[in-house]
Amino acid sequence: ICTDVSFGNVCAYNRRVIQEWGFDDPAELYFNDEWTWDTFYDMCVEFSDPDQDRYALDSWAYSEALMDSSGATVTYLDPELGKFVSNLDDPRLERAANLLYDLTKDECCYPKWQHGHKIRNDVNGGGIKEGLCLFWLSPSWAFTGPLDEMSAIWGDIEGGELMFVPVPRDNNGDGSYYIATAPVGYCIVNGAENPEGVGLYAACERFKVVDPTVISIDRRQLEETYKWSEEMLSMWDICYKLCNNSDIAILKYGEGYGSDLYSYVNSLENLAHRDINDTITWAQGKEQYGDSLQYYIDELNARIAEYIS
Repeated sequence: ICTDVSFGNVCAYNRRVIQEWGFDDPAELYFNDEWTWDTFYDMCVEFSDPDQDRYALDSWAYSEALMDSSGATVTYLDPELGKFVSNLDDPRLERAANLLYDLTKDECCYPKWQHGHKIRNDVNGGGIKEGLCLFWLSPSWAFTGPLDEMSAIWGDIEGGELMFVPVPRDNNGDGSYYIATAPVGYCIVNGAENPEGVGLYAACERFKVVDPTVISIDRRQLEETYKWSEEMLSMWDICYKLCNNSDIAILKYGEGYGSDLYSYVNSLENLAHRDINDTITWAQGKEQYGDSLQYYIDELNARIAEYIS
């Protein structure tokens, strides 16, 4: 039972740090439709300096986020064929993978493999306040929490330092800002003793989404408790509208593929999280994972066909 949809990764940053480096504010770039991969890449390269422990990118999600921003996914449900198919030959994915390859080789990504395979300080947003990390690509929950705790990591939230935008778009794409979308809801277990109760509970959850009074309560919490600025609240609305636009929303099935298929999808989406000396190109990734990906896609399609027959 789907009660809502939510957006996935966004690009968070500290405005003070952006200003100190003389960069244009990504929010202004977004509103001017100039928030592109090329601009993002140039900022990352100029900012990064391993000798100063500065890396433009950190988090566990930046690779997947930039792949999603291409507007393509590793596999998808083909509506004409009525089954899942591999999408590895889509040039949009290759362009995104090339961007990530260059960012990795240019030492713009925090070297997790040198730090026990952990993000900086083992905390979401590590290095943002101190100007050691420029962009943190992750869901918004990473910077939603108690004010003192979040300000210690991200910067002076009440002072307007924290901001976020959609992930930048492909310069050679169709001009859209793509954002990952996930359904929110509940599954009824086969043989459930109280399916009506599940339905009623889901209806209550849906009521929270559509009722203006409840919506305003959630918004007041962001504004009054977490001290989000009006700009942050407006950007949240923009991202929510993007993920509700079926023309540009990127539907992610995640572990819904099954653990085997998901592991190969995840590997292809996260090539940039490898050791810099072990980084591979998209062509190498296709060669390494393509056959196994196709095997588990075929297995998934067979299981679905058997279930509905």
